[in-house]
Amino acid sequence: MSGGGDSTPPTQQVNSTTTTNNLPEYARPYFENILNRSQAESYRPYTPYEGQRIAGFTPDQQALQTEVRNMQTPGQFGAASDLAYGAGLSAANAGQYAPTAVVNQQVQMPFLERYGMQGAEQFGNQQAQQYMSPYIQNVVDVQKREAVRDAQKSQLAQDLGAARQGTYGGARQLLAATERERALGQQMGDIQARGLQSSYENAQAQFERDRSAGFNVGQQNLQAAMQRQQLGTQSGLQAALANQSSNLDAQRLAEQSRQFGSQQGLAGNAQALEAGRTLGNLGLTQQQADMQRLGLQGASADQYQQMRQRQYDTAYADFLRQRDYPMEQLGQYSNLLRGIPVGLNTTGTTYAPPPSMLAQAGGIGLGAASLARLSGG
Repeated sequence: MSGGGDSTPPTQQVNSTTTTNNLPEYARPYFENILNRSQAESYRPYTPYEGQRIAGFTPDQQALQTEVRNMQTPGQFGAASDLAYGAGLSAANAGQYAPTAVVNQQVQMPFLERYGMQGAEQFGNQQAQQYMSPYIQNVVDVQKREAVRDAQKSQLAQDLGAARQGTYGGARQLLAATERERALGQQMGDIQARGLQSSYENAQAQFERDRSAGFNVGQQNLQAAMQRQQLGTQSGLQAALANQSSNLDAQRLAEQSRQFGSQQGLAGNAQALEAGRTLGNLGLTQQQADMQRLGLQGASADQYQQMRQRQYDTAYADFLRQRDYPMEQLGQYSNLLRGIPVGLNTTGTTYAPPPSMLAQAGGIGLGAASLARLSGG
C-alpha cells in the first residue's frame, strides 16, 4: 500500500465497575408490601368532593344588598331645595318693593235734575169714552122697554073703550093710534138723549175731579222730588267727602299692609331658609344613620357567612384528610423503611481520560515516520 495512512483514532479505554447490594431477607417482605400497596393506591379512581365549598350570600345579606341598591337621595333634600329656591325668589321679589302713590279722589258736583209740571189735559171724546159708564146703554134700554110697555097698556085701554063704544077700527081709533106711536117714538128718543147726556155730564164731572186731584198730586210730587233732590245732593256731597276720606285712609292702610306684608315675607323667607337647612341636615343625618345601620347589619351578616365558610373549609379539609389517609400511612411506612441500613443495586461506569493534543500529534509524527521507512526500504 502506498499513499495515505489510516486516520482512525485509537480506541478509547473504558473502565466499568458494577456493585450489587441485595436486600436482607427479613426486609424484603416489608418493601414488597409497600410497593404493592402503593401500586393499588395509584389505581384508585379520583374521588370528587360533593359538599359545598363556598358560603353564598345569606338572606340577610341579600336583603341588605337590595336595600343598599334601593337607597335614594333623602326626600328632605328635595323639600329643602324647594324651600330654598322659593325663599330666594320671594326675597328677590321683595327687594323690588315700590311704594304705592296715594291718589286723591276728586269730589264732583252732583247732577241737579230739572222738574216741571205738564199742562192740564183737555176733556174730549177719548176722555168721554174713558169716563162714561159702560152700563149706560143698558139703563137706557130698560127705560125704553118700560115706555113701550106703558104705551101698550094705554093702547089696550083705548082699544077696549072703543070696543065698548062701538068705534073700534074706525078713523078716530086710527088717528089715536098714530098719535100714540109718534109720542112713543119721541119719548124713546128723549130717553136715549137724556141718558147719554147724563152719562156725558157725569163723565166730564169725574174727569174734572180726577184732573184736579192729579194736579194736586203733581204739585205734591214735584215738591217731594225737589226736596228729595235737595236731600240727595246734600247726602251725595257728604258721602263723596266721606268716601274721599275713606279712600285716602284705605290707601294708607293698604300701603301699611303692603309694607307689613313685605316685612313678614322677608321674615318668612328667612324661616323658610332655616327650615330648608334643618330639613337638609335631617336628611343627611337620616342617610348617615341608615348607612351606619346597614353597616352594622352587614357586619353581623358577614360574621354568619364567615362562620359558614369556616364550616365548609373544615368539612373540605376533613374530606382531604380522609381521602389521603392511606397515602399518608404509606408515606409514614416508607419513611420507617428508609431508616433501615440497606441499599439497592447500583451500577457505576468510569471512562479513561482521552489522550492530549500533544500525544496525538506525536502519534501522528511516528506514524508518518514509519510510513516513510516502509516506502524507502
